[in-house]
Amino acid sequence: MKNIAVLLGGCGKEREVSLNSGKATLESINKLGYKAFEIDLPEDLNLLIEQLKNINPDVVFNCLHGPIGEDGVVQAILDELKIPYTHSGAKTSELAMDKWRSYELFKKEGIPTPNTLKINMLEDSGSPMELPFMVKPINEGSSVGIKVIYTKEEWDLTRKNWQFGTECIVQQYMKCREVHVAVLNNIALGTIEVCPNDGFDFFSYQAKYVAGESKFICPAPITESETNLAKETALKVYQALNCRGLARIDMLFDGHQFYVLELNTQPGFTSTSLAPQIAQSQGISFTELVSKMIDCAKCD
Repeated sequence: MKNIAVLLGGCGKEREVSLNSGKATLESINKLGYKAFEIDLPEDLNLLIEQLKNINPDVVFNCLHGPIGEDGVVQAILDELKIPYTHSGAKTSELAMDKWRSYELFKKEGIPTPNTLKINMLEDSGSPMELPFMVKPINEGSSVGIKVIYTKEEWDLTRKNWQFGTECIVQQYMKCREVHVAVLNNIALGTIEVCPNDGFDFFSYQAKYVAGESKFICPAPITESETNLAKETALKVYQALNCRGLARIDMLFDGHQFYVLELNTQPGFTSTSLAPQIAQSQGISFTELVSKMIDCAKCD
């Protein structure tokens, strides 16, 4: 019998999201007949190492979201301990979590993406691009800290109250349909369209996680050729970042082209999360998806 350690929780802004992902994963691991161990990520990573050595798991199922769990830190620890783990490796995780470095790679690889700039929030440079524009933390997930800036006054207030380091990225605001693609082991599974309710300018944290604030259409109501283009674009991103396991690529669709916003190496992971919904649309149940991810777990 395999021993599976599930990493969840932590101290970051996405703790609750991670706890939900971990709970759903633990239930499926038990259904599969494996022995499951729950590890709530401690603030002191030396304690994490002690717990992992005591459990000596065959696989770590990483259900963490945000810094530490998603940016390569935990992955590097698991590589050092030679414990196979789910999702992408340390270097890929670090790169995908850094929105600026990801953007630079997208441009280098010729992958369509909205115009993006890196800004020092301590420098008063006026409006960095034509209004409206998006402002985003460089290293956060789940749309934490993201907002649309419509006026110079809003920009000044945002800079004054910024809580995510001295730098951020600002990005061209495109009012387009939002289509996501899940990729598993180099196979683009399918699409989902996210449709926030009126009143939302984009797929915000509230629109993501408050019941009833968005609807999800899976597969996305686009043509076969458009679906193929979405999957091709997503797979190009997945391979450019050297991903493995499960990932979700978020894109905007203007009716002609898909513009990549970001790649998530640790997408939300409950049966109603976007990537599992896409897998379900292709006949892969949540428990089967968990099994596939355990089977392909490895170290870098």
